[in-house]
Amino acid sequence: MRFFVCLTVLIKCSNLRIWLKHTYKICFKWRLIPITIQGKRWYSAIRNVTKIFDVNKQKVTALSDVNFTIEKGDIFGIIGFSGAGKSTLLRMINALEVPTSGHVEIDGVNINGLSFNDLRKVRKRIGMVFQQFNLLNAKSVHDNVAIPLILNKVPKSEIDKKVKTLLDFVDLGDKANAYPGELSGGQKQRVGIARALATDPSILLCDEATSALDPDTTESILQLLERVNRELGVTVVIVTHEIDVIQKICNRVVVMEHGKLIESGSVLEVFSKPKHETTKRFVRTVIPDEIPSTLKHTLACDKRPYTILKMHFLGNNTTDNVLYHINKTFDLETSVLFATVTELEHTVLGIFIVQFIGDDLEVGKVKEYLVTQGIEWQEVTL
Repeated sequence: MRFFVCLTVLIKCSNLRIWLKHTYKICFKWRLIPITIQGKRWYSAIRNVTKIFDVNKQKVTALSDVNFTIEKGDIFGIIGFSGAGKSTLLRMINALEVPTSGHVEIDGVNINGLSFNDLRKVRKRIGMVFQQFNLLNAKSVHDNVAIPLILNKVPKSEIDKKVKTLLDFVDLGDKANAYPGELSGGQKQRVGIARALATDPSILLCDEATSALDPDTTESILQLLERVNRELGVTVVIVTHEIDVIQKICNRVVVMEHGKLIESGSVLEVFSKPKHETTKRFVRTVIPDEIPSTLKHTLACDKRPYTILKMHFLGNNTTDNVLYHINKTFDLETSVLFATVTELEHTVLGIFIVQFIGDDLEVGKVKEYLVTQGIEWQEVTL
């Protein structure tokens, strides 16, 4: 009894308590199973949401008329620089914050108009993973994962079975009796993920979940989140300022800046054709698309007539065949100045910057040929 009282007091001092006061759903054979909700396509939607805070007697707009939908099965990214409104958006989804105007929908229901008890029913379908792990250092790994189950008065024998299943899933089956101080950062985050899964959520909200981790550990945590999505059917929402996280794991993304949604779509669409300058800055850190500065000086000194084209090859377009055909067919000399190839959503994206040396008439024929091949191009000026 003393353990339960102390635990409750500690949890009251953190954001954890919101998610931990859930009604636990027991799996009969104590194995992790994909979540289905009465046959519905579970989704969350932000509808015209604006949030204004009063700070030192001044109005501060954290979000301004934001709209997007998260579909069931998404690994959904929310990216932006500090102060973009990312974390505020996350707190809207789990109803820790109420919009100044607009509303949040879960399965078509405006959750901002729900009673306290109805809101608890919604929250029990939402798990939360934190940047700083939020583990209780005085409790073992087993007891940290058990917190949501203890608060829901699940029998101890059932708790032990559930915790074992969760720890095995996150590859920490041998760490049940260890303490957070004995774990690496990646292991702590695995404990946090196991705890978030204890209530069998339909959606997992990850607030900068990899920001405190090294690159190798980040990769392993992202692989675990992919397993959560793929094997358990849990929708994952990732708030981050790290564009490579979005590239590696997400299928859809929204880009935030100063509280406004400036770009959204599939990761393939946004990464291959970024429109807003801020999005371009993010994408260039993982997919460079500019001529190296060392080459620009050389090109500036080149007195021959030439045109530089940047070409996007997507999917089944074969770069080698296209460049071979251009070299064989047109009276031009070609030089590849820059090239990068990456994979997005299992689709290959290639960006090639090519110098075509020769007259404008031949270059015009090349441009027409590229269009017939479904290859987007744009002329580059130094």
